[in-house]
Amino acid sequence: MKIVLPKFATNYNLCPIKTEQEANTYGMTYNQSEDDDYVLYWGLKSSNQLHQCKKYGIMETGFFNNASFIDTIGAYQCCSLNTKYAYDQIANFDLNGRKPAKEIIFNLKPNNQSKYNATFGRSEPFDQTIVLACQNHKDRSIGYPHSHKVYFDFIAQCCKYYGKNLFVKLHPWNSGELAKPYYDLAKKYNCGIDKCHMSLIEGKEFVIGFNSTIAIDCILRNVQYVQYAKGTFWNCFGVYYSNYSLPKNIKKIPYAIKLVDFLIYKYCFNKNMSVDKFADMIKLYVFSNDVFPMNNEFCYANNL
Repeated sequence: MKIVLPKFATNYNLCPIKTEQEANTYGMTYNQSEDDDYVLYWGLKSSNQLHQCKKYGIMETGFFNNASFIDTIGAYQCCSLNTKYAYDQIANFDLNGRKPAKEIIFNLKPNNQSKYNATFGRSEPFDQTIVLACQNHKDRSIGYPHSHKVYFDFIAQCCKYYGKNLFVKLHPWNSGELAKPYYDLAKKYNCGIDKCHMSLIEGKEFVIGFNSTIAIDCILRNVQYVQYAKGTFWNCFGVYYSNYSLPKNIKKIPYAIKLVDFLIYKYCFNKNMSVDKFADMIKLYVFSNDVFPMNNEFCYANNL
C-alpha cells in the first residue's frame, strides 16, 4: 500500500517525519503518483481533486496549542464537523470518566491555553461588550471558499453596526501593515482595538468571527461564539451560525462544551508526538472506515 504524506508538513515543525528517507522506513513517501492508495493533503486548495486517489485525509493545525488534526471528508465548510453525523456524535459525546477538556486545558501553562499564546497582547480589561475576532486575512480559511474582499466587508460591517460597543481583537499576526486596515476601520466607527489576553473575552455578550478557531477558546471560557460565514463550524453542534448576518444578541447553547471535549479526544493530536506513534496513527486513518478514527492512544488529550 502506498501512503503519501504532505510535503508542506516537513516545514515549520508540523510533522515528526522530516525526510523522504525517514518516511520510507515507515512504508510511506512524500512523492505523489497515480497509483497512490492513500494521500494525506496539507490543508486544501480549491483546485485539489481529492478523488484522484483511492482514499485521502486532510491535515492542518488547529484548535489547541501544538495540535493538528486529520479530517476524513474535507476542509473548512466541507469538513466532517459540519455533517449531520458529526452533529449527533458531538451532541451525544460522553467522557466516560475521562478528564474534561476544561480541566486539561486550564492545567496547562497560561500561555499554552490556546492555539496561539493566550497571554499575548494587552492584559487590561476593556469596556466593550462584543468582541470581533480578527484573523490572518491571508489564511486559507478566508480564501476558501470566500475572498479577502468578503472578509474585509465583514470587518467593516461589524465595526459600523456595533460601533462603540465593539472591541476589535487583532490576530497575533495582525501587526504593522497587516494591522492598518483594522485600525482604520476601528477608528472610523469608534471601536476599541488591540491584541489582548484571551482571558479578557470572559463575561462578554458574545464573540463574532468570520471563520475562526477562537470558537474553542470562547466555549472553554463560557462565552458564546458567532460564526458569520460558512467555514469550519458553520453547521457544528455548540456554535451559533448567523448565516452572514450580524446579531444584536443571542442565546447560549446548552452543553456547547461537548464540542471541545469531542475535539480533544476524537479529532486532534499533538504534532510533537514521537515519530513511531505518529506513523502508527497515520496507519490507523489509512485502514479505518470511520469518519472519526481518532482513539485514546493518539488523541491530543492523552499526549501532552
